[in-house]
Amino acid sequence: MTRPVTGQGERYFTVADAGTMFNPGVVTSNARRRRVWYEEHDPAAAVRIALTVARRSWIDAVTVVPAGVALAGAGLALAFGEHLYEVRRLRGLRGACVTSPVRPPLPRARLCRLPHLVTVEGRDGAWRDVAVWEVMHADRFQAWLGRDSADLKIVEQWLPHLLRLRGAVRARELPDSGAVRALYALLETRYLSLRLVLENPHLFETLLTKETR
Repeated sequence: MTRPVTGQGERYFTVADAGTMFNPGVVTSNARRRRVWYEEHDPAAAVRIALTVARRSWIDAVTVVPAGVALAGAGLALAFGEHLYEVRRLRGLRGACVTSPVRPPLPRARLCRLPHLVTVEGRDGAWRDVAVWEVMHADRFQAWLGRDSADLKIVEQWLPHLLRLRGAVRARELPDSGAVRALYALLETRYLSLRLVLENPHLFETLLTKETR
């Protein structure tokens, strides 16, 4: 399948990526040529199962899919989880990624919920920005980000504005300001990811609360 890649290394996900079909269920995991699914209608239990499944060495990605979620959303979440797995493996961070197309519950302490910012092709051929959620243990989050200090709750509050900001960046529609110029300087070598937001919270607070909303 074709996945457009920007000059900064961001991967866009196509209709084909989101078209993976599953049997009905809540947790679907995929690893190379093997797939496992579970029937579990308690969302918190589904997340617990997913985290347990993710410990298996032959698993690359696990997706938590609540009842009623469109299969395209499930396919996108799994495709993005597999992408995360490969990116992190190349950087030395092993372990399966647990994703969901919707905001998952956190059934125990020391779990982190991450809303990743993803660009996906719609069936009309237009590109749009969506969130794909990930659940991970706090120790893994620290290993991924390089520090354990990050306000994920405020990022969740910012999420609708971050998704609009990505679209505005892609269309070059942002008004000229110091914060916008600082953002574009970062985007010369990076793309607007959750990690970029977490590494630059003060810049994004300015962008989202004062200048671009």
